[in-house]
Amino acid sequence: MVVVKDHVRAEIVSVARKTFTRQGFKKTTMENIAHGAGKGKSSIYYYFKSKEEIFEAVVEKEADELRSALEKVIQAGNDPMGRLKAYIMFRLYHVKTVSNFYAALKEDSLDQMRFVEDVRKKFEEQEYQTVCDILDTGIKEGAFKINDSRIGSIAITTMLKGLELPLFLNKYTRAEKEELLDGLMQVIFYGLIKR
Repeated sequence: MVVVKDHVRAEIVSVARKTFTRQGFKKTTMENIAHGAGKGKSSIYYYFKSKEEIFEAVVEKEADELRSALEKVIQAGNDPMGRLKAYIMFRLYHVKTVSNFYAALKEDSLDQMRFVEDVRKKFEEQEYQTVCDILDTGIKEGAFKINDSRIGSIAITTMLKGLELPLFLNKYTRAEKEELLDGLMQVIFYGLIKR
């Protein structure tokens, strides 16, 4: 019975994910989700207390997928520089692909949901720690010449947040974005001062 219940919950989350992505949280109703899942609304309430609870499950699923994909990308880097570059590229390009998670991170209209602040805080802490770990490894291996990985991590994660909107709201082509990111990587890795 538990396996069936888990399967039905997963099916509802999958349908809700598509519905939230297409319509947004505010416009999505329990009826939309029930219809998409081929169930009655009362059946949905058997598995979830509210639309907010379903949205939370969707966001958690997307966050898990993002973390898993990010770990693979970072591990594929051959050296600390490659891992940091892979992280930055992944962060800027792929966080938006998990649209409900991204909405939870960015949309002020979702602030009233109790879990959203936890999601944001957890993502920020994980992002900071991931960059810190990459920098620590780079310092130990002699690839990076910085005194404090914590300061470097704060600088990089703050910069990434600031780059999201200019890079993705503007109508840059993929090639133009790549060129911009390459230039930004040069600044991050080699600084501004001539040596």
